[in-house]
This record gives sequence, C-alpha cells and structure tokens, in this order.
Amino acid sequence: MITFLLEEGVLTVGTLSGLFTTGLLNSLKANIIDPGIENVFPSQNIEPSPQELRDGAFFAKFNVVEQMKEYGREANKSTMDWWNKQCRNVRVASFLPNFMDCSFMDGYESMRNWADSKNDTKCWVWARGNLDQLVMDDIEEQLGLEPIWPYARWRDVRTAVDFLYNTTNGYVDVDYPGFDSRNHITKHNPIDDCVLDAMMMMYGVRNE
Repeated sequence: MITFLLEEGVLTVGTLSGLFTTGLLNSLKANIIDPGIENVFPSQNIEPSPQELRDGAFFAKFNVVEQMKEYGREANKSTMDWWNKQCRNVRVASFLPNFMDCSFMDGYESMRNWADSKNDTKCWVWARGNLDQLVMDDIEEQLGLEPIWPYARWRDVRTAVDFLYNTTNGYVDVDYPGFDSRNHITKHNPIDDCVLDAMMMMYGVRNE
C-alpha cells in the first residue's frame, strides 16, 4: 500500500502482488486537501483536519478476479498471506471481495475523472515508495492507457518527510490538536494510510 499526496489531494493504491509485471490493483483512494507546508506548497494556506481529509475521500475497490480473468494479472502468495494476517476491518476495507467491487476500467476512469476535476496539470504526485506506481505503469502499458500522471510528476513521501523534519525512516510525529496516530489511525486501512501521510507532510514535528 502506498499513498500519493497531490497539490490538491492524496491517493492510495494497493496491490496484491510483489511483482509489478503481473500485479493486481485492489484499491484506489483519494482525498482533496490543501497542504499548508510553505516550503513545499507556498501558495497554500489552508489547514485541513483529519476528518476533513476523510470526508473528502475518493475510494474505489476493484474486482481482482476480473483482472485475473480478463487481463491475466496474478496475485503473489506472500502478499496474499500478509493481507490475511491484518485485522478484519482492514481486510474488509481493502482485501476481501464484496458485491460493490468495481471493474478495473470503471475504477481507473473514475480516478482519472477525479484527477482531471482538479484542473492542475502541473501538480506533483507524492508516493510512499514506487512498487505500486510500477504496478500502475505496467497495467497502463498493457492496456494501452494514457497514464493519469506522467512519470516526471511523481515524488517520494519518505524523502520529503526526512528532508523536512530531519528524520531517517520516512515517519514523523504529528502536531495537530487532538490527533494521535496511535489512536486515530488504523494501519493499512487505505483511507487512514492517506490521512497519516498527509498529516505528516503538513503538520510534522521537526527533530532537532
């Protein structure tokens, strides 16, 4: 699972494979936000709350069986085993099939429409790691799809957090009234993953 922080939003993409050449996409999720980090986004001066990030979320969960049958995508066993070890709430949100799961094209085009609605053709796309970006790139190439975001607009969340806040592991404490990631974030929940990365980028506490 990775999180993308755009100038006006964040996106989480989950996969069911450690091999990007055959990876499955199992979720797309996005929030509309206006980051307040002056040295990253100097024009922004709005400070969204964690709840505002959640309320503004876009989320699509894919029918992965369709991807296997229609596109020959594959799931990695070790990744499947990892998901099965997560708490039930997380597995329901991101992993277990249900009747609301959408086709790949429906979810992907909904994400494209969301991105287009931001009307920002120069935004940066912040990603935690690059594995799932490679999965997206691979399936876009396989299906002949124009990428939602060109490769040159991607940036790494871990590097930004470490640079901004003098950390070494891509994580930082958050200084926001009433917010405690230990109590308010469920790890590997797609929406919470997005919220936490956005909160760290905007409200991190610099290590001296």
